Amino acid sequence: MGRRFLVLSDLHLCDVEDHADDWMAYKSSRFVFDKEVAALLRRFTEDAESDGDERVLVFNGDLVDFDLVATCPEPAPWPVTRSERRRGLNATEEKSAWKLERVLADHPLFVESLTRFLLAGHRLIYVLGNHDQEFHFPKVRSTLISALQAEASKLNETLKDDCIRFEPWFYLEPGEVYIEHGQQYDHYTSFRHLLDPTVQISGEERIALPMGNLSNRYLMTKMGFFNPFASDYILSAFAYFWHWLSHYAFSRRSLAFVWFWGSLVVMGKLLRIRKRLLKKHVDQDKLLGEVADRFGMEPATAQALQKLQQVPITSRFFRIVREFWIDRVIFMIFWGGGTIALALVPIPLWIKLMVPLTSFPLLLFIYEKAIEGESIFTIESRLPQVARSIGALVPVQVVAFGHSHVPRLIPLSRDLVFVDTGTWAPITEADPHKLAPGYRNYLELRFDDEKELTLRFDAWMLPDPKPARSKSA
Repeated sequence: MGRRFLVLSDLHLCDVEDHADDWMAYKSSRFVFDKEVAALLRRFTEDAESDGDERVLVFNGDLVDFDLVATCPEPAPWPVTRSERRRGLNATEEKSAWKLERVLADHPLFVESLTRFLLAGHRLIYVLGNHDQEFHFPKVRSTLISALQAEASKLNETLKDDCIRFEPWFYLEPGEVYIEHGQQYDHYTSFRHLLDPTVQISGEERIALPMGNLSNRYLMTKMGFFNPFASDYILSAFAYFWHWLSHYAFSRRSLAFVWFWGSLVVMGKLLRIRKRLLKKHVDQDKLLGEVADRFGMEPATAQALQKLQQVPITSRFFRIVREFWIDRVIFMIFWGGGTIALALVPIPLWIKLMVPLTSFPLLLFIYEKAIEGESIFTIESRLPQVARSIGALVPVQVVAFGHSHVPRLIPLSRDLVFVDTGTWAPITEADPHKLAPGYRNYLELRFDDEKELTLRFDAWMLPDPKPARSKSA
């Protein structure tokens, strides 16, 4: 008897919202994929009885996107601040459990298909990502299990206690596969203490959200004509102007104010979390030892795996300043002040004109090149390198990551394959109503008794074939 894995990542389930003007179109009902997931699970298990292979479903992070749920219950069973009502609930245990209930209520078919999968005797491994780190809380985990148990009760069945396993860092089958979400190799989204990711703020235990999550919660979701799952918010100055003219100029919505105020909110929360993290003591050796025991590895191996992770941006103050363009604003003030100062000095007119038009832009160019660092695209090139390092530490044939939303399969050696499992989130083309082809990705692995690997990496949604052209007479 062998073992088969179905690995999915970055589904980003959230509550559903439909707006006539395509505001937050990525949350609209037209992009709900519950039927597709149900069909994929049925296909994955259709031969289970005849072949006898164990079936294991792995959600490799960001199954649920807690950052996108911005609503509040009415009336709320706990205190809710004005800021939470405007921007979404804090990442506490009780409030995150409510968010999960809200999301699952909007995806009943997903809950049903997952329940049927588990009732058939198969297993689920849930590896936490950066957008669903709230599953660290026991009540959030029990909320998911309770929803599945309730669905099972409708079928007069009961789920087994051990059919779901949560992993805060990675999942490992020695000799077979290593599966990790991948946010720890991205300094925008890495957690300082992944195995103990909370801090105390205002008397509440909250997830110590990294910069990427905070930006999504308090900035990107308020600029709803951008897609947080893609990089369409990185534009040229002219493109930003055109975006504003197309979506904001003739509406009551604001782009510049939302960006400015949202950036201040994110930076303030980021610095507040950083302050709490610096005061927090975590027994890393104990936590790493528990991970090592769970997977039967040496503690030194767990420590070596942790050393591969990136230092969070919360530990690099200059990078925070740069990401929010504060350094550019300071330079622009210097540029404007210098231009005014030159205008008041009794020097030739050509100097007054040429210095602001040539020297200041040259200084800005030199500065940008000198301190050019990581970007949101750095993670794409980093993950294959990390996978190679992991393959040198643990004996596996496949290293699978998610997080980047870029579907890739790269052979790293004759005995090691790296797979980036893409995303199911709505990545669109120029038409916001049309999904880009090649996504809704899934990885299938089969290991027989001799650990021989059969691998399939595919996309559930592929473009329709072009109709054949008829030859004219």
